[in-house]
Amino acid sequence: MALTLKVAENTPRIFVVSLGGSLDSTTFPALEKKMDSLIVEGAAKAITLDLAGLEFISSMGIRVIFKAKKDLVRTGGSLFLARVPPPIQKALEIINALPSMQIFSSIQEMDDYLAKMQKP
Repeated sequence: MALTLKVAENTPRIFVVSLGGSLDSTTFPALEKKMDSLIVEGAAKAITLDLAGLEFISSMGIRVIFKAKKDLVRTGGSLFLARVPPPIQKALEIINALPSMQIFSSIQEMDDYLAKMQKP
């Protein structure tokens, strides 16, 4: 499944990035490139990720979100998540609940687990 990205800047340096589809090991480079561009070239003060249309997220998608947050904090900005669907929320809660524990033997095992947890 593809990833759709829509960017809006209604206020200078305040961006809303709406995501749809699947944020996975195939599609994450598109979001990573867009976020890097907004942070560096757009000098983003805040970015809100609107996840209402997101149907799936893998560990690589989660990594892009954490990287963007880290990059924004370093430049004095903020990252926000909005309209997070329940399956995506569950995946994010799993990752946040266990930040210092290694419970998967590989990235593939983690992605398989996240995929199973997000099925309706």
